Amino acid sequence: MSSSTANESTGVREEVLRRFIESGERERLQEILRSKLNESGWQDRVKDKCQKIIHESGPDVDKLTVNDVVEQVTPLARTMVPEDVKAEILEDVRAFVYRVLPEADS
Repeated sequence: MSSSTANESTGVREEVLRRFIESGERERLQEILRSKLNESGWQDRVKDKCQKIIHESGPDVDKLTVNDVVEQVTPLARTMVPEDVKAEILEDVRAFVYRVLPEADS
């Protein structure tokens, strides 16, 4: 890919992201995602895993930081997101991109 093509691609990506944020679509999808994750029990399962990590740290619990727990739980939490939720959010993002992509050239 040439330098100018890469720059154009980056510019389009930045423009789509700007519109995604400014339109409120990102916030709307984040709220839908929160709701779907809560309905699926995902939040409870992640909370349980966090508590298990803390409990299993034993005498080192005083040395455990929030970042330590987040670092340990994040990979698992990502795999625990239900496939239908991932697919729905991805489809909504794609639909938004297709709606604004023609406009990004103007």
